[in-house]
Amino acid sequence: MVGAISRAAHLVRLLDAADLPGVDSALAFPLPPKLSVTSFHGGQGFSVTPDRCDLNVDIRTTPTFDAHDAETLVRKAVAELDAELPAPKPTEVTPVAAWPPFRLAEGEQPAAALLNAAAEAGLMVRAKTAGPSNIGNLLAGEGIPATAGFGVPYEGLHGIDEGARLAELPQVYTVYRRAVLQLLGG
Repeated sequence: MVGAISRAAHLVRLLDAADLPGVDSALAFPLPPKLSVTSFHGGQGFSVTPDRCDLNVDIRTTPTFDAHDAETLVRKAVAELDAELPAPKPTEVTPVAAWPPFRLAEGEQPAAALLNAAAEAGLMVRAKTAGPSNIGNLLAGEGIPATAGFGVPYEGLHGIDEGARLAELPQVYTVYRRAVLQLLGG
């Protein structure tokens, strides 16, 4: 019997190899779906064969690849895993949340206020699409336009070598202050 961690590692390989569609050029949505294994936890001790391993998977949805498609993709990989490496119980899939894809329209607030305030502060910034998921996806599901934000220059975002130039925090504060005052009409 293959231990749960080895099975989970195989599932990660299956998920990493999953065939995701590319960008649909007919849509105004600039990014393709993206699958990320964001957590892998199991086992306890060096001499115990683990019987459980939990994975978290985040999938960026798009207008042509929705939450149903994402869940179907994961369930297909799990079915393949269970067929190749059977376990005493079938692998469980538990969807936790599904947030819709979103893209702000040109000039939509609060992003427009941030871009304007940055320009007033003499900063050259551009809007870009963030993801795979961010708080904007959650808020978009509630009909609230949101932005993933504006911050200090960084390198290696969310990576093990992530770094940010904290000396530029006062400039970021100034931009946010201006944006909030614009949004409040002041």
